[in-house]
Amino acid sequence: MLKDAAKRLASEIGLLLALFAGLTVGLSEISRAQDVPGSIRHVEAEADPIPLGPMEVLVDPSRNLQLADVMSLGDAAPFKALPGNSVNPGFTRNAVWVRFRINATRDRRVLLSLTPNFVDLVDVYFTRERPGLVAADFEHVATGDNRPMAHDAMSGLDNVIPLTLRSGEATLVYIRVAAVNSGVALSVNLYSPAEHTLRTTAFGLVYGLWFGGMAVLLVIQLVFFHFDRKPYYLLLAFATLVAMTVYGGTLGLSRVFLFPEGGIGNDIYTAATSWFGLTASSLAVASILELPRSAPWLNRAFQLGAAVGLVGVGCAVAGANIEFAPIVNLAIVVLATLAALQGLRTANTGGIGTRLRAAAFAILWLGLLATIARRTGVAPLPRWFSQGYAVSILVQTILLTGSLGVRLRDAEALNRTMQAEALENAKSAEMRASALVQEKTRELSHAKQVAEEALRAELASQEQQVRFMEVISHQYRTPLATIRSHVDNIGFSLPEDDHDNRRRLARVRTGINRLVEVLEVNLARSRFQGSSFQPHLVHTSAAKIVAAAGARARDLLQAEIRIEIDSSVESSCILADADMLGIAVINLVENAVKYAASQSSEPPVVLSCSTADGNVVIAVTDRGIGIPKDELPKIFQPSIRGSNVRAAPGTGMGLSLVSRIVSAHRGSIEIASEMGEGTTVQIILPTIAG
Repeated sequence: MLKDAAKRLASEIGLLLALFAGLTVGLSEISRAQDVPGSIRHVEAEADPIPLGPMEVLVDPSRNLQLADVMSLGDAAPFKALPGNSVNPGFTRNAVWVRFRINATRDRRVLLSLTPNFVDLVDVYFTRERPGLVAADFEHVATGDNRPMAHDAMSGLDNVIPLTLRSGEATLVYIRVAAVNSGVALSVNLYSPAEHTLRTTAFGLVYGLWFGGMAVLLVIQLVFFHFDRKPYYLLLAFATLVAMTVYGGTLGLSRVFLFPEGGIGNDIYTAATSWFGLTASSLAVASILELPRSAPWLNRAFQLGAAVGLVGVGCAVAGANIEFAPIVNLAIVVLATLAALQGLRTANTGGIGTRLRAAAFAILWLGLLATIARRTGVAPLPRWFSQGYAVSILVQTILLTGSLGVRLRDAEALNRTMQAEALENAKSAEMRASALVQEKTRELSHAKQVAEEALRAELASQEQQVRFMEVISHQYRTPLATIRSHVDNIGFSLPEDDHDNRRRLARVRTGINRLVEVLEVNLARSRFQGSSFQPHLVHTSAAKIVAAAGARARDLLQAEIRIEIDSSVESSCILADADMLGIAVINLVENAVKYAASQSSEPPVVLSCSTADGNVVIAVTDRGIGIPKDELPKIFQPSIRGSNVRAAPGTGMGLSLVSRIVSAHRGSIEIASEMGEGTTVQIILPTIAG
């Protein structure tokens, strides 16, 4: 798509260049026919010329001289001869008087054309020359863009004064020109009505084609921006649009269409758009030449130029355009020169695109110099030099658009290359990824097989452990039952007062009960750690579970354990597996007793049960050796033991089993410990309606 757009652009630019070349030749021929050094001539048949006297100019710094004052000076008036038909003092507050004569060889009607039409104040005085003339003998026509346009104006692009010439008589003409907020420039031409019509039509066609060409380029630039969102496309389009508005004021179109009633509006428009054009062009040039990257110091100069343009807009609105204009014109010349030099310096860095760019800035530089030199009166240049900006800006815009089109084409080619490389890299990466996936799949399959075998071995080991404990329990139960039966029989045979032997028998019974309890508790632990870890949750009393677990712990551990059950727990019901939760409590109590054994002077282990915030809280507190703080977060992990209890027997599975049991009951477990102070473990379970 971009390639097709670039081809269409090339053909359109070629057509524009050819068309513009033809129009430029025609415009030059028309302008050259109007500029005859030393006289104003009527371009009709060479056999019937209009004899004209030389043009003279008088500068009035006071701006107060009236026609009567100028005439009263007589031959002492400091009029100076003009080399052509134009006066151009530039940006000045001086008034300028122009004087010339028109000598007729026959009666005829002619048109006096004064351009440009945006000069602020133009007063034309004319009469048949004869002895004893006074100011009252002159006809007066007041025109200029600070005054309303004449309703019978023959052309809006110039100020036209109809004159009737008499055979053998001379017509004396005085013209006063003054500026309010713009430059002073005046070109005087004389035409027959037919020639003026032809000239107006020809120039209208040229100007229309100029604006049409710029509009086509503007659309092309926006299309480029649509396909490639680079800022220089949009900035060039913006600069092109501003150039069209600037030239609309320079040609006098704004005077015709926006300010036909006069006033200072056209002054502000022409000055403000010109200076805003400096801002737009500075930003566009900096982006197109890639100055932020390639020449930061030069980029700052163009940023300053953009700021100067904005200041110029403010001065135009404030009525200080005449004073500020020389500064802005200097800035324009300096920036155009810098752009041309930078364009030439980088002309061979990027092929045809950068060479087109260099040519564009060089042509614009020449056109700007010609236009500014003509309009500021620096040099007595022919009138058609004032069109230098229009010609150069169109050529520059065409070349820059072509340059960006080449850049777009190169970007597309680079994009296709990168896409091909990316596709190739993607295919290679896909192949490598596929091979890697296959390799990792094999590794995962092998790891899965190893893990499954290990799990089966672990489950078999746990199952064997449970069966071993069941066998041990069964094998111990029968002899223990026999021993308990004989002990009871011995007790029956002892005399009532044989207290010593009866105490001995009581200790035997206690030992038997403890051994049975040890077998039962360890068998339950084995079952809960194996494949039988499936709680059967029913509504039950937390108080009963805690009381039963505390009693079993006393029998099992033969230790002093204080059991504290709050009265509020008696009415609380939880969803629990009583055997499983009891084992969890016994494990906590066993740990507390084990690690508090060396602290015999401390209070006993406390098993408590209470309610808080709708939960049942089962707590086991000891005053033992404690657990290091940095080990608390992982204390409930399997096979983890405190670093300060390595000498004590244990596997590190007790607290892990407690954590699993609490999670199965949808509860939580909390632990708080201080080294040398003791430990408190809390099981928190939600209550339910009984």
